Amino acid sequence: MQDRLTLPPTVVATHLRSCAEELAAGLRCGGPGATTAELTDVVAQLVAGQEAISHALAGLAARVEASSAALAAAPPLDVEVVFEVLRAAAIASRCSAEALDEVTPSFECVSESVSPDTRL
Repeated sequence: MQDRLTLPPTVVATHLRSCAEELAAGLRCGGPGATTAELTDVVAQLVAGQEAISHALAGLAARVEASSAALAAAPPLDVEVVFEVLRAAAIASRCSAEALDEVTPSFECVSESVSPDTRL
């Protein structure tokens, strides 16, 4: 089995933020257009991304919960709040992915109904 190169979580999170900011800037009105087919692909990638973010947040919540001994010096109420908020954020991100996934067929229908060169 090969070892997998793992970057520090802060590096990965910073890269994720940078990419999300670039995507947001590119999709704002006035930014360069994209074909409807490209936007359908973007939606599919966003679904997968939201699912991955949900797993990351759930992993953070699990680490907080499992690290109760290491966090013993912290106020227990604050540790519980952090855990609950991370868990809720994981659920919200998963719900966002599910909502995006549900609209995918409609997005594909819109894309197929217009010229392949239609840019939004």
